[in-house]
Amino acid sequence: MKKFGSLTLLLISICVGNGYAARLFPAGLPASQWVKFDAEGYSRPVTGVIYRDGQPAANGMPLGAIDTGCIDLDLGGTLGYVTIFDSHVPRRGPLNVPFLGMAIGKRAWLLSTYSMSGVSAAKGMDYWGHYPIADLEYELDAPVGAGMRAWSSFLPGDTPNSMIPGAIFEVHLRNLTAKSQKGTLAFSFPGFTRTEARNNAIHRKPVDRELVKGILAEAGGAIQFCLGVIGKQPVRIGGGLGWDGNAWRSIGTNLPSFEKADHDGSASSVAVDFSLAKDEQKVIRFVLTWHSPEWQSAGGNVQFTETQKAYGTYGGKTYTHMYAARYNNAVKTAEKLAGEHTSLLRRALAWQQEIYSDESLPGLLQDSLINILHLITETGMWAQAVPPVGDWCRKEDGVFGMNECPRACPQIECIPCSFYGNIPLVYFFPDAALSTLRAYKAYQLPNGRPAWIFGAPAGLAEPVEGYQFVLNGSCLVEMIDKMWLRTGSDDLLKEFYESAKKATIFTMTLRPAYGDKQVVSMPEGNAGQEWYETVQMNGLVSHVGGIHLAHLRMMKRMAEKMGDAEFVQQCDRWLKAGSQAMEDELWAGTHYLLFNEPETGKKSDIVLAYQLDGEWMAKFHGLPGVFQTDRVKTTLESLKKWNANPSIAPHGPLVFAKAGGAKASDFPCGYWTDSGTHTPGDMMLGMTYMYNGDSEFGMDVIRRVMNNLVNRIGGTWDSPILVRGDTGVRVYGNDYYQNMMLWSVPAAIEGKDLSGPCERGGLVDRILRAAREK
Repeated sequence: MKKFGSLTLLLISICVGNGYAARLFPAGLPASQWVKFDAEGYSRPVTGVIYRDGQPAANGMPLGAIDTGCIDLDLGGTLGYVTIFDSHVPRRGPLNVPFLGMAIGKRAWLLSTYSMSGVSAAKGMDYWGHYPIADLEYELDAPVGAGMRAWSSFLPGDTPNSMIPGAIFEVHLRNLTAKSQKGTLAFSFPGFTRTEARNNAIHRKPVDRELVKGILAEAGGAIQFCLGVIGKQPVRIGGGLGWDGNAWRSIGTNLPSFEKADHDGSASSVAVDFSLAKDEQKVIRFVLTWHSPEWQSAGGNVQFTETQKAYGTYGGKTYTHMYAARYNNAVKTAEKLAGEHTSLLRRALAWQQEIYSDESLPGLLQDSLINILHLITETGMWAQAVPPVGDWCRKEDGVFGMNECPRACPQIECIPCSFYGNIPLVYFFPDAALSTLRAYKAYQLPNGRPAWIFGAPAGLAEPVEGYQFVLNGSCLVEMIDKMWLRTGSDDLLKEFYESAKKATIFTMTLRPAYGDKQVVSMPEGNAGQEWYETVQMNGLVSHVGGIHLAHLRMMKRMAEKMGDAEFVQQCDRWLKAGSQAMEDELWAGTHYLLFNEPETGKKSDIVLAYQLDGEWMAKFHGLPGVFQTDRVKTTLESLKKWNANPSIAPHGPLVFAKAGGAKASDFPCGYWTDSGTHTPGDMMLGMTYMYNGDSEFGMDVIRRVMNNLVNRIGGTWDSPILVRGDTGVRVYGNDYYQNMMLWSVPAAIEGKDLSGPCERGGLVDRILRAAREK
């Protein structure tokens, strides 16, 4: 048992027993809680969460990598949402269709808990996802047992091999009887629809290569997929099996004709026979690859809010995927995966082992750090440097961006989302992070105002100013400083210094009537919004002020490095005036006021859980704090009793509360509600406790939030951004990449700045080394 704060995590070490080798992970593990166990391919125990039908996850783990789109592998053994064929907004699916089946003698079984006439379904299923790998164990009333390891190539530090548009499905067959068994295994893929094919004619043809045998479906000379079996054994091909029980029942002898499956567009299937001697085990590997080089920035049948309509462009521009520059033929991609699957999987297991073996990380964090990376696949898009991307863009860069919330608030690169969530890119794929920064530089307005988004719902060259401009400049400067600290490259600083300086001047001069103390205020007329939007902020604002002060500390360090003495002095003046206003006009004795507008008398004593965000920013960037030290301690103690009190908010600190701990029921909390908790904000708050000497409570905050997300509401691969802190019920959001803020926690655990894990022997360094080809 390991304890964090007043709550307990169950970590059970399962010993390897007789017959374990037949399974990918042990049977009988408790569901929907973090458990420690041995697993296939790992040299030391791992920590994971087993999901079952009765305690399911909201979505299955996505198969796919950077810019490739993805296919969700849902818990019933079905395919879920599919974005690999330009169905990004709205997403296609969930398909809820089985894709694997087995026939032995006169019986057939679906490797799914979904059933259909004439075919047996799995009685149950154990599902363990550890992105980019999903392990499934099926409970069948069959003479042959089955498990599956499905995975895509995702290797930190290796962008080319993390952009392979494909997945491998390794089906582990085990003869459970004392006599030989013969049967057939079939894989059915729905393919692209006629709409996704843009109504071009669909053609299929057999694939008969040395390493892969199967089928290629294509349309219009561009969109295509290859479904095959790795190896030299004979393979049968046919149309999709879908929900046709008769077709699944007949896979041992024949597959549907293509003509019969035409109503499904390009749906196709492959089948391979197997034989197993007594007690024999065998692995059959299916490979699925795709090529769909273009996407449309305009969404389809999706509803936008009035605010989104006001600030979005919502054009219909056509972009070209960066992955297509490397992988432009589905058959050749399948051959690559077939030839390199052993080494690619070994490297994936190796980098994960580094996380699982790090004893400084609680098991809950080991599991969550691995799985949170799925958001790069769910939301990431990378356009080649061809029109509509401007000629400012370098060919090797393209434009990389992540979609804020593809299913509810689709827009690329909402800048605070990247402030919160781009740290894994900075650590593991700095070329993608640099591409994004160069786009922000290109889209910055002459007055220094950064772009808020690159386009909506899926555009990368349709920038919009947006309404949340109060903190956008701070986000940009923080991301530049983050890359500088991570890389140690002064050339990078030189490239972005003027952009950071312009953003700083714009951000710090939005309320001239306040003089230099305007750096801790809302803009003139209280215009715009800050991160906790839909809540009216007036005059001097503690949350805004702390972030601006941290911004100025970063900017001052940059100016010092660049020898810009005049701007160093300007930053000092702003820091002095802003800090004085913060401490003189916003301190309330036990915490900082939400806001104070002296000229109108408007003042709010409502307690924002995240009022010290600027303190975390400074410490994470290796800089002195921005609030008075003793008051930071006092504020954290107040938050511990009020917003973050486990007895009041067991599933995450309340965004807003009253001094004393009561809910802010009579305060206009906007969509945050009087019970809401903001997941990445909670992570930041937890780390603020850690940087200030209270690691136990800080980790407990993160533990409560992640326990609710992962174990109670099954949001591991769904990632909402707002839930109720009191009940844990989801309020808003899917696939929010802000939640990759979690990757900031290892540095805080060590009490180091963001570059700490990158030091020789640090976590990031070890992961990168393990992921390299040996």
